[in-house]
Amino acid sequence: LIVDGGVGIAKKLYVGTDLDVDGTTNLDVVDIDGAVDMASTLGVTGVLTANAGVVVDNITIDGNEIDVSSGNLTLDVAGNIILDADNSGAIQLKDGGAIYGTLFKSGDNLFVESNVQDGDITFRGNNGGSNINALTFDMSDAGAATFNDKIIATELDISGDIDVDGTTNLDIVDVDGA
Repeated sequence: LIVDGGVGIAKKLYVGTDLDVDGTTNLDVVDIDGAVDMASTLGVTGVLTANAGVVVDNITIDGNEIDVSSGNLTLDVAGNIILDADNSGAIQLKDGGAIYGTLFKSGDNLFVESNVQDGDITFRGNNGGSNINALTFDMSDAGAATFNDKIIATELDISGDIDVDGTTNLDIVDVDGA
């Protein structure tokens, strides 16, 4: 089919070598069996379906998983980052595939769980440029709480025994209004 300045209609066109089309080409359906090498931007206004996954630089998205082959993955959004896990509402924290912590909802309550046997939960902060462990829950001791410094409370109700280190003074300021 050779068209020079006119219109040609063909039911089937076979091109045995390279095909070079200058200008704009509007094709209803394109079925390509081999690879496509594109030197410009691919603009897709409809849905892009990639059933074998998508690879961008060192990030692979396939099925329900995002993998990064090297370096870190940063989620940087203009709004909020929302993690919405239906069913049990659990958000698992893993290292090397092993779960070490879980955040989950039960009833109206938020739970922070250490999944490693006897693995403590520590709240850490920065004080004057140095990291400090402000509070540690010792899971090998039934969750005994160790505060790095004093406890300040507007009201304190203690039931059970109070253990005081031999070098610490316990000053009772007000007991039952007395």
